[in-house]
Amino acid sequence: MNPAEAETIADLVQNMIISLCGEQKPELIRRFMRFSLGLLSSTQGIETLREDEVTVATYIRSKLSPRDAVQFDKLHNDLKDGPLKNRISILIFLLNMSQSAEAMKERIFSFPDMKLGLNSIASTSGQSSQTSCTQAQQVVSLNTTETNSRGLLINPSKIFNEECISEDVLVQDLIYSFQSVEGKILKLDSSYGFQIDPVAKINRSQKQAVLRLSELGYLHNVVRKGLERMSVAGAGRVADSFVAALHKELSEYYRFIAIMQEEVNRSQNQMVMYGVTLSHLHLWTCDPLETLKWLASIVRACQGQKGGALASTVYEFSYHGDAVVKNLVKRVLESVCNPLYNMLMRWIADGELDDPYKEFFIQACADVSGDRMWHEKYQVRNSMVPSFISKAQAKKILGIGKSINFLREVCKDFSPWQDKHADMFRNCDEEYNVEVFFDMDPDGRLQTMMNAAYKKTSTRVVEILTKQYHLMDHLQGIKGYLLLGQGHFIQHLMHLLEPELAKPASSLYPHNISSILETAIRATSTKLDDLDVQKRLDVRLLAPSESETGWDVFILDYNVDGPIGTILEPCRQTYQTVFFALWRAKRMETILSAIWKQQTTSAKMFRKMPEVLPIQNHIHLITSSMVHLVHQMQYYFLFEVIECSWDTFAKQLLQATSLDDIIVAHNHFVDSVRHGTLLDEKSQELMDHLRSVYSPILDLQNLEETFLARATQEYEARLNGDNFVQTSYEQTKKWGRTNKKDQEAVEREAAFSKYLNTLSIQLRLLSRTYQDRVKKFLLMLASAEDVSLQLLSVRLDFNEYYKSKDSRLVAPLTYQHRRQSDQTFFGCK
Repeated sequence: MNPAEAETIADLVQNMIISLCGEQKPELIRRFMRFSLGLLSSTQGIETLREDEVTVATYIRSKLSPRDAVQFDKLHNDLKDGPLKNRISILIFLLNMSQSAEAMKERIFSFPDMKLGLNSIASTSGQSSQTSCTQAQQVVSLNTTETNSRGLLINPSKIFNEECISEDVLVQDLIYSFQSVEGKILKLDSSYGFQIDPVAKINRSQKQAVLRLSELGYLHNVVRKGLERMSVAGAGRVADSFVAALHKELSEYYRFIAIMQEEVNRSQNQMVMYGVTLSHLHLWTCDPLETLKWLASIVRACQGQKGGALASTVYEFSYHGDAVVKNLVKRVLESVCNPLYNMLMRWIADGELDDPYKEFFIQACADVSGDRMWHEKYQVRNSMVPSFISKAQAKKILGIGKSINFLREVCKDFSPWQDKHADMFRNCDEEYNVEVFFDMDPDGRLQTMMNAAYKKTSTRVVEILTKQYHLMDHLQGIKGYLLLGQGHFIQHLMHLLEPELAKPASSLYPHNISSILETAIRATSTKLDDLDVQKRLDVRLLAPSESETGWDVFILDYNVDGPIGTILEPCRQTYQTVFFALWRAKRMETILSAIWKQQTTSAKMFRKMPEVLPIQNHIHLITSSMVHLVHQMQYYFLFEVIECSWDTFAKQLLQATSLDDIIVAHNHFVDSVRHGTLLDEKSQELMDHLRSVYSPILDLQNLEETFLARATQEYEARLNGDNFVQTSYEQTKKWGRTNKKDQEAVEREAAFSKYLNTLSIQLRLLSRTYQDRVKKFLLMLASAEDVSLQLLSVRLDFNEYYKSKDSRLVAPLTYQHRRQSDQTFFGCK
């Protein structure tokens, strides 16, 4: 109850005492007041009286008329449903009020003379005092039996019995326990709680009240011990702020205890007319008990936590409907988040991390620099991200500081822009406070400010990369040289390198090939080509294996560093792998073109050798089939994947607003190229089989070269033979040959014929092997999930030759797949 209500009750009690006992000395009135108010507020005997509520109600009902009894039952039921707990006292009060004035005088008060010493006071107060004391010595009761057995009203002599602990001692012990201090009765146990000394004699109701109130001391112990452990652990600034916040809450609690102690001291010094009872403590400690319960729960949950994780734990307690609890958690959370807020402002203003205890949700690796700075130096420490910050927000906060450091450390951008950016946040720091930190509303002040900072820093990075470091020029250079976009350059380079790469791989020297590369660049470069891009082209030779030639180890490389290296360097090896795959396909195309050209050239020379014609036709057919496959694969690699992916990539670059957007778009482009050139994990089996398809081309090259050499040798031998006959005729004027020459010619032609038969068998075997491998490759393409690969299978078998050989290739693409493939094709165009 509030002080005004307490004062009103005291006045009413004082008026009732005067009206019943007459005028008395002030000291006696104060004694009556202290006892009366103590009796009214005491919890003693409550448990005994509860069970007699029915008896009192029945007694009252017996004194009423039937109609009034019905009305009383209704009022009594309403009383039971209400918030009042001392219903028995109200019923007894109503029962006593129904008595006459004289009867009331005889039945109201009774004091223990030995304890209160009222006899000596009453003897000096005249006849009226003696009468009043006599009346006061009668025990309040409904009847003698109920008083003695039921205990409806308590005999005060039992309260002050010398064998029982007085309520004043219990009150003082409880106040000590509230501060975690042992008293005369209450002793600390091993679990931070308090137990009543078993020697002390306390009745049941008082014992329950004391143990219930001692919970406040237990909770104080839990909070205090938990804070001591956290202070000793040295978990960092956030934990220190948490400890300081709870100590501040405890300071308010200690102030409350001091006020209670002062009230007890005043009552003992008779400065007021009533004392502090257990009921008073129960009422006064309701709010502090609730507060300590929450503080204890928070302390328990936060043990072993630090940094952003500790802030998350505290923040979880804010999801509560009680405004008092929300305000308590808010006060603690503001203190806890203050160090994190300061770290945040420093990070997004200057890109600096002041986090010696690893409490912030951004972490830095000091050993990383250069090209890997953006990717590896700064990361989100997930365990320290407060729960009131989403992953997207944490990523954006990371991006702000990373952009500032990237501009400063990698781009060497020391323009006044950064100073203006830092000043903006310093001014905002004066305007905002830590409260906005954990109020991460998407439309909130801090979130709006961080969005603006992220946009500003990211735009600056994109501007530096595109304008100062010419990002698009380097990407175009990679596309033109490593992805074979510069067809005339690749063709010329391959022609110049052919003599060198035909050598064993172990005999190659990079500087020799580098000089050839420079020659090819100079011969094919235009005025539009960037010299910086050309200077970055380089040669790399893979570790050679036995029997490998230069074609098997040669790779064209592109050197990148600085800001551009941040984007391109992580994909450098992928570009090399793609180049090697395209280079191999280009080489197959060059080999077949050479075979075709040689066949065309030699056709005129071998017109006088009819036995060679079937071999030439067979080689021609095999070469035609191989040329079609290689051309289709080249077209698929260069135009339907690389070109389509490049168009998409170029559009994404124009829309990119941050370095992360550029990196994501570039990675997506590289992944698309890897997938389109059959170099990703899902296409590994396809690429392995495509290599087996290319293998017969090399075998055909060897057979064709051997065939040309043998056929040329035979042609020249026959030509020499004819020349010998002609020369002999001119000299001797006779036609004819010697037996020796004829024998040599017969043996030579027989050996050549045998070779042609063997070659024919080898060509048939090679053709069958090639067709089997192509057929399997077509089946793999047709069963692929990618519609473009299914369409490639159809294009490779344009004349349905393989479809007629294998029924598994008969099923055409569905209308939906054809439509989807057409959309993909025309979308790329």
